[in-house]
Amino acid sequence: RPVILVGHSYGGLVIKQLCVHAYFSESLHRSDKQIARFLDSVTGIFFYGTPHHGISSFFTPNGTKLKDASPLLDYVKLLCAESGRLHENFDALRLSYKWSIAGVGESRPTTFMLDSESQNAVAVSREMIVVEASARYGDFTVELEDHISLCQPESRTSNTYVRLTSFLQRLQSNKVNRRRLPDNLQTVPKMAMSLHSDLLVEVQNILHKGPAAVALCGMGGVGKTTLAKLLFNELCAEYEYTCFVPRCTDMKNTKEIEDKVYSSMHHLGKQLTQGVEKWNPTDLRQQTLLLVLDDIDNGSHVAFLQDIVSKNDCANSRYIVTCRDRNILNSLDSRVFDVKFLNPESSTKLFMSYAFPYPTKPNPSLNKWVPKIVAKCDGLPLTLEAIGTYLKTQVSESIWIQCFQALVEAEDVVGLDKKLWAQLRVSYDRLGSQEKE
Repeated sequence: RPVILVGHSYGGLVIKQLCVHAYFSESLHRSDKQIARFLDSVTGIFFYGTPHHGISSFFTPNGTKLKDASPLLDYVKLLCAESGRLHENFDALRLSYKWSIAGVGESRPTTFMLDSESQNAVAVSREMIVVEASARYGDFTVELEDHISLCQPESRTSNTYVRLTSFLQRLQSNKVNRRRLPDNLQTVPKMAMSLHSDLLVEVQNILHKGPAAVALCGMGGVGKTTLAKLLFNELCAEYEYTCFVPRCTDMKNTKEIEDKVYSSMHHLGKQLTQGVEKWNPTDLRQQTLLLVLDDIDNGSHVAFLQDIVSKNDCANSRYIVTCRDRNILNSLDSRVFDVKFLNPESSTKLFMSYAFPYPTKPNPSLNKWVPKIVAKCDGLPLTLEAIGTYLKTQVSESIWIQCFQALVEAEDVVGLDKKLWAQLRVSYDRLGSQEKE
């Protein structure tokens, strides 16, 4: 059965410690299988005013300051002192188990009493208990409540109540829709995940924490689109609306891109049935959206994305773009990642997967040419794929030698893009007329 955890203030820290303890402890008198089953069953956690990044005031649930003798004080102080490490460990678990996180924080100071047991108790201070910077985590909003009233909604229409029930309903909806794959999963080479694994994890972490937009930059053929497809496939189940727009550079104007966005929009993994003419940009307002614009190449593309962000107006939406020119991103609030060439080991693995896709060992006379040809492909995935695919059917060593010599000649071409095309022509020029067509 799914487990959803809800905690207020210190209770949120206890929930995090519980999950971390369940993961690391070997002394719970339960089998590892039972512990794993519990963590796998957790689908989401909702936090009310939890000090994820520490707290300076220590108080009791009735709003009075904790006395030094309180048995809770030492435990609370320890959790708060270790909040940074606890949060880091818990967030790693969240990513691993794909837990949904949401919460609310206070915006009004809380009234403290000097001594709740004194007959002359008077209010001596009004203080912000958990500031927004400490409470903000996941799908988060600030409410017009103090720390105590935050988890005591006055009615079912109170924001603090609606936020929790909406979170529960969304998790239930995700559970239902998780049983089937989204219709718009992108096709990627089976080796792609391992080739850019470190960068994939790094970008995923940024997308979970913010900013809302990331840009993947690099020359043509370096693997930007493949990485964007991997990210889309990994994340799309977490968003209500998803859309992947390929090759924006081929579209004549932003209207064409806009039509493509709305015509290929998916909701909970299913393509929307209404046509472009029935779409209204406000349909996406405050809805979680994952949008990928592949190969943008001018300022109007960036302006279109900024317009979508403005109309969507949802802090938990995410946007991914790929481009060759970093300069066009100057006006976009985004984290930019450079997609680098593959290292020799990854280049060889990719080339071999195309040149020798079957489990049979390559001919020794051909095998000696592998490192030479791979080196001339300069770590470019597109070149490695094209050359490897071409040589897959070639068993004559003379053809491999010709291919290598043509790649050597391509080295003399000035300019990275021109060099890429020169490399790709090596396989293209050797195709028959029908294959070229």
